[in-house]
Amino acid sequence: QLINRERSAHPVELTFALLSIPLGWFTIHAMTALHYAHVYWLNDEETDPGSKAKQRKPVGGLVFAGKERPDGWDFLYFSTTVGMTSQTSDTAVSTTQMRHIVLLHSIVSFFFNTVIVAAAVNLAVSLGSR
Repeated sequence: QLINRERSAHPVELTFALLSIPLGWFTIHAMTALHYAHVYWLNDEETDPGSKAKQRKPVGGLVFAGKERPDGWDFLYFSTTVGMTSQTSDTAVSTTQMRHIVLLHSIVSFFFNTVIVAAAVNLAVSLGSR
């Protein structure tokens, strides 16, 4: 819509249109990182119920290299790795439930990335034919 109109696009419209692509991409992976963390810690049990500091024992599903207790950055790292490469790197998937989630995430990411590439090619062709 912004490309094919007669008058030039307002800079604010163009900025929002261009920012929506990477923000949408990041939102997908941030949401899946939260979901991975939720499933990882789901139904966890307190390791020492009498202690004042609540230590949680994770259900798991992901094995992070060199980390006993992963934090949010670890889940975001895993999520963006799956989203960019459709594979895992140094993080192992260790449960069937987590494999299902990773499979769904990689399929959604593949189609989202395909649409972004197709839109970029379409944009380049449209701008090149002017």
